[in-house]
Amino acid sequence: MNNPWSPKPITAFESQQKPKPPKSLISVCVTVYNYADYLPDCLNSIAAQTHPDLDLVIVDDKSEKDDSLEVAITWAAENKSRFWRISVLTHARNQGPAAARNAAFAHAAGDKIFIIDADNTIYPRCIARLAAAMHNGDFDATYAQLEYFGNERKIGSADIWDPAVIAEENYVDVMALVKKSAWSHINGFSHIEEGWEDYDFWLKFIDSGFVAGYQPEILCRYRRHGHSRTHTDAYAAHEKLRAIMAYRHPNTGAKAR
Repeated sequence: MNNPWSPKPITAFESQQKPKPPKSLISVCVTVYNYADYLPDCLNSIAAQTHPDLDLVIVDDKSEKDDSLEVAITWAAENKSRFWRISVLTHARNQGPAAARNAAFAHAAGDKIFIIDADNTIYPRCIARLAAAMHNGDFDATYAQLEYFGNERKIGSADIWDPAVIAEENYVDVMALVKKSAWSHINGFSHIEEGWEDYDFWLKFIDSGFVAGYQPEILCRYRRHGHSRTHTDAYAAHEKLRAIMAYRHPNTGAKAR
């Protein structure tokens, strides 16, 4: 039964090439909220992936300041032949990034899902390299090094998965390949009003004994701009969020400092 406080998304567009999904299918989850200007760059980078079998799920979280939904539908219609399936979902009301990502995971046909926000991009080899690392290392998730672009250009701080260090400070971005079974086990992403849903997600990973593998290549591009949630709500509520993480994950050693 549909929860009235968290209504299910509406399918605005969907196209599927074949009835049976290929064995190597990987789903890509794209969440968008008032990012119409950035969305085509993100989607074009996904279409350019060397991994052939992709299921693309775009979730518009009730964008009202621009035409993000219309941009997503138009792009999907023009590029549907690239994907085994392409879906554009929309929320009836804004629910935040955690709900948008969970909606995409729930709709995804693949058992491995790559997460990306609509203002970011990935290099063509990204999904293939992360999938190979997941298979070879039998990891529950894999992530790579970031390249920051836009208002700030630098290399990110990703490193080898170490729960003790992550409890002190998160260095694993949400742009990652995640097994759907692991997402389901930890009950997906949790909504946190000021942000840090991604940090909370990885701490839930640690709580459940899951292990993520680090692929030491620059595969993901993180756009720095003044409108991202990281640069507004999360920075302003930094100390409060640390306390929330410590309260939610006492066994990981997350600090409230």
